[in-house]
Amino acid sequence: MKPWMQYLIAFIVFCHGFVYVRIGGALPGPIPAWKGSSWLLGDVVTGGRLTALVIALHVIAGVAIIASSAAIVFGAWIPGWWRPLAIGGAVVGIVAFVVFWDGQTQQLFEEGAIGAAVSAALLLGATLFPRAFA
Repeated sequence: MKPWMQYLIAFIVFCHGFVYVRIGGALPGPIPAWKGSSWLLGDVVTGGRLTALVIALHVIAGVAIIASSAAIVFGAWIPGWWRPLAIGGAVVGIVAFVVFWDGQTQQLFEEGAIGAAVSAALLLGATLFPRAFA
């Protein structure tokens, strides 16, 4: 793979992780229509605990994805790290969306469906192309 392509992919992955950290750290503030509950968890986790869980999941996903982008750039010094970081971050990001979504289909995109789709693409890429940045 040409170096510029590797850097472009790393930049895109970094941006995705940055959005998780930035928006995740501010949730649920940017989503005023959020009900304050989770469709998946129901009444098991609510209120401040749900908010803390959602924030933690988003920040963990973002940090892992950002670390994956660094591993893509510096693959020669840390070979093989991009893939487990990308898979872990993507899975946690998808879980973060599933936990945060409150069941309102009209709020699907505002509550993170696009981020979950990008995480699914990252997960798919890391699974299908394990030696892409080796």
